[in-house]
Amino acid sequence: MSVDRLAELSRPDPVHNPVPTSSGGGGGVYEMRPLLATQSDPNSMKDFLDEVSHIQETIRNINENISRIQDKQSSMLQAADGREESRIRAELDDLNADTQRKMEHVKHKIKEIEPTSRHSDLAVRKNQFANVTKSFLDTISRHRQVAVDFQKAESRQYERQIRVVNPNATPEEIQQAIAQAEEGRPAVFSQQLMQSMTNEQRRYDGRQALDAVQERHEDIRRLARSVEELSNLFTEMQFLLENQGKVLAQIEESSYQVTQDLEKGNGELTQAVTLARSTRKKKWICFGIFVAIIIIVVIVVVTQVVPKNQSN
Repeated sequence: MSVDRLAELSRPDPVHNPVPTSSGGGGGVYEMRPLLATQSDPNSMKDFLDEVSHIQETIRNINENISRIQDKQSSMLQAADGREESRIRAELDDLNADTQRKMEHVKHKIKEIEPTSRHSDLAVRKNQFANVTKSFLDTISRHRQVAVDFQKAESRQYERQIRVVNPNATPEEIQQAIAQAEEGRPAVFSQQLMQSMTNEQRRYDGRQALDAVQERHEDIRRLARSVEELSNLFTEMQFLLENQGKVLAQIEESSYQVTQDLEKGNGELTQAVTLARSTRKKKWICFGIFVAIIIIVVIVVVTQVVPKNQSN
């Protein structure tokens, strides 16, 4: 199971085929669809919520797959013979591959609906994004725990198989073989253990016992790789969620700062208007005083000059 090598699972868009209609002369007349077909746009709220619903539905499908994986793992550990075990292992591989495709699809879809500062309905998008991402993180964590539990059970089964085919194997040798499998290394030490069997043991157990041990080794290798990939996916999505929270906090802080600046600007503008009105009022007062002085001067001049002219 690999996170990077599996193609993204995408929903098929409805295919619009031209519909032939009969007309005179036997010629086909086709109804054509518009060249620019309407596509889902996560920028609109309706399409955003549709995408969220689709992601939630896919996450529910993933959880159903995980439950089926648990059942298959339990059946595999209780398999009566190698043939039944191989059949269950193949079914388990298919389930794991399908689950991984769906998880990869959800990861890309969550990144597509990530809120940005250009969205006017940022608060709604932020809550929906956080909820669906946390739900996906819970699902990843559950899938990883299922893989870890099965890896432990497989290791115990691996140890029993080694002891059956080679009772002389020491605990240190068995732990080294298990460690090699968990670290993803080839089954070199397991082969050495099998080669240390006596001739009588080889005749009794034969190639079948060696194949069983090597298959169990490969199971543990795949599980270790799966746990690592799920851990990386969990870290990636957790970082996305935390980073989105920081970005949105910065956007909210910037919006708050802009609001404060606007309020401060409005206050300063009101003060400027008041000051301008006060200045204009003072100008009119000064002008009135000036006019009054002129009038007084004129009156004084008139009262002084006119009597003198009359006396002469």
